[in-house]
Amino acid sequence: MKPILSAEEMRACDQATIEKHKVPSLVLMERAAKAVADFIIDKYPEANQVCVLCGPGNNGGDGVAIARLLYLSGRQVKTVLMSDESKYSVQLKEEIEIAESYGMDFALGFNEEKIQSSDLFVDAMFGIGLTRGLSGDYLAAAKLINNSNKPVVAVDIPSGYHTDCGKLLGEAGVMASDTITFAYMKKGLVLGECKEAAGEVHVADVGIYLDENEGKAMILEESDLKDLPKRKSTANKGSCGKILIIGGSENIYGALYLSAKAALTAGAGLTKVFTHKNNIESIRQAIPEAMFYGYEDFEKEKLLESIDWADVILMGPGLSTGKLSEEIVTTVLDNASVPLIIDADGINICANMKVALIKYAKEHPVIMTPHLKEMERLCGIPVKDINYDMENVARDFSCETNVTVVLKNFSTVIASNDKIFYSTSGNEALATPGSGDVLAGIITSFVAQGLPVADCGAIGAFFHGLCGKLKARDVGIKSVLASDIIEGIKIINVLT
Repeated sequence: MKPILSAEEMRACDQATIEKHKVPSLVLMERAAKAVADFIIDKYPEANQVCVLCGPGNNGGDGVAIARLLYLSGRQVKTVLMSDESKYSVQLKEEIEIAESYGMDFALGFNEEKIQSSDLFVDAMFGIGLTRGLSGDYLAAAKLINNSNKPVVAVDIPSGYHTDCGKLLGEAGVMASDTITFAYMKKGLVLGECKEAAGEVHVADVGIYLDENEGKAMILEESDLKDLPKRKSTANKGSCGKILIIGGSENIYGALYLSAKAALTAGAGLTKVFTHKNNIESIRQAIPEAMFYGYEDFEKEKLLESIDWADVILMGPGLSTGKLSEEIVTTVLDNASVPLIIDADGINICANMKVALIKYAKEHPVIMTPHLKEMERLCGIPVKDINYDMENVARDFSCETNVTVVLKNFSTVIASNDKIFYSTSGNEALATPGSGDVLAGIITSFVAQGLPVADCGAIGAFFHGLCGKLKARDVGIKSVLASDIIEGIKIINVLT
C-alpha cells in the first residue's frame, strides 16, 4: 500500500522537498512536465495538434512546460494562457520565458474558434488548490473540451473538483480521458464526481517523497494480497476456522446464502448457519457444505451453544429488524467473546444499541460493513454529507466505538481508529444485489483463517473489489451477479 494524500499534505510534501532537501521548484515542475509529455507522446502518437489550456498558477506553469516539450518533439502546439498576466505565478512566468526562448508563442485568453481543430487537449487550468467552481472562460473551456469527443489529459487533477473529496465545485468540471498526478494519489481522484471525471489515473514519480508515512491514509494495492491466509499442509477443517453466520429472516435466505458461500469459497473451515427454520431446506440444497440450525421462536440456549462453538461470528445478512432479531443481536452482544462482523440489518439494529456495541468493541474485535444509508443510521449524518466526507465520518465513528468501519461506496474507505485505508480495486460491476453480503463473508473468512483482524476489513474490501473486476472481464460489467463475485474468489485463490 502507498500513501494517498490531501491537498494540504501534498503541499507540505512539496515544500519539504524544496526547503529541506534543496530541490528547486523549477526542477520539480520540469520533472512533472516531462512525465505528462512522455505519456502523451507514448499513448497518443497520432495526436499531432495539441491544445494546452494554462491557468494562472503553478498548474499553468506545468502546462507551459508540457507545451514546450511537445513542441520540441515535433507536435503542433497551441498554448492558451487563460488568465490576465497580473495573476501569473512566479513559476508560470519563468516557464513562459523559457518557452519564448525556443521561439514558442502563446494565445492570450480563451478563443473557442482557434482551438476547435485540436486532436488532444491538456487541462492545466487549475491544480490541487482549487476551492471554488469554474466560471467565465474556464467554465466555457471545460464545456468545450468535454463536448469535443477528443482525448483530454488532466495535469495532477481535472479542473473543477475538490482535491480532498472529489466534489464537483460548480456547474461543470473537466472530464478527462487520463489524469497524470504527481508523487502520490490524491484522495479526490477516487471520490465524488472526480472519480469518473479523472478517467484513467497515472501516478508519476517526480522525486517528491514523504519523509514518513505515519498518520497518512493508505491506498491498497495488489501487492497487499501477499498477506492473504495460506493453508498449511497439516490443515484440517477445524483448523481453518469455525464461522457462525446469523441471518436470514423467515423465507429470506439469499443474503445468508451468499455470505456463507463466500466465506467457504474464500477458505473458511467449518461454517454454521443460524437462521429461521423456513430457510433450512433451501440453504441445505444450496450449500450442502455448511451446517445449519433453524429456529422458529427465540431459542436462547441453542443460540448460546452456537456462539460458544464459533471462532468468529457474522451477524446480519437478511436478518430483518423485528423483535426476534433484536433479541438475537442483544444475546450476541451480551454473551459472545469472539471477533464479530456486523452487516446489513445487524448494523441497523446496532444503531439503536450503541452502548452495548461500544461495550463489546472495547473487549473484542468488531468490524462493521455499512453502506452510506446504514452509516447515516449509525451516526445520524445525512447520506449527502457522508458522501463527501467518508474518511472523517468513518474515522470519527471508529474512534468513538473502537469498531473497524468498512464504509462501502464505489471507492471504499476503511477506518480502524486513526488508521485509514482506501480500496479502489473494484468497479461498477460491484453495483449488484448481494455484493455486500459476499464482502461480509470474505472478511469473516479471513478473520477465521487467522489474518490479523485489524487488516481484514481493508484486505477483504480490496480482495472483494478485485473479484468483481476479474469476473466483469468474463461476463461484462452489467452482467456480474453476486454469485459471479464468489466465482472471482476462486480465480484469485488460483493466482495467489
